Amino acid sequence: MKQPSPDSMFDADLTDAFVDGIAPVELGTAERERMRARILKRVAATPPSGMMTVRAHEGVWRDFGPGVQIKVLHEEISTNAMSYLLRMEPGARVPVHSHTQEEDCLVLEGEVTIGDQVMGSGDWHLARPGSTHVDFWSKTGCLLFIRSEIRPHP
Repeated sequence: MKQPSPDSMFDADLTDAFVDGIAPVELGTAERERMRARILKRVAATPPSGMMTVRAHEGVWRDFGPGVQIKVLHEEISTNAMSYLLRMEPGARVPVHSHTQEEDCLVLEGEVTIGDQVMGSGDWHLARPGSTHVDFWSKTGCLLFIRSEIRPHP
């Protein structure tokens, strides 16, 4: 009996049997077109009432500073809050800034350094009202999701 892979829940023989039992199937032209039409219909579908969707290819990336770009996803004027993506090239820095309300920051890709903390993909950071980011930069480049107060667009 073969040894199981450390990341598999099945033993190696059973895994091989599964793999052998899954053979690729060539779709006919009509089936391919039906599948393509269904996929395109789902992509074009509008979100349910009261909801909003921004696709990865939608929106505009704007320069925010040297090596830093921002893509605003949503602004909520009534709470003075906005959600946006921030993309930083390797070595880029975000200028010193303070907060009048909470700022949530989730690292989606890469690595960012805030003060003495190095954060990677999946790490979350909260800046409380009255706090100041004095050193905010990325050695590797990164993509961040941020929810914070509305700031002027460059």
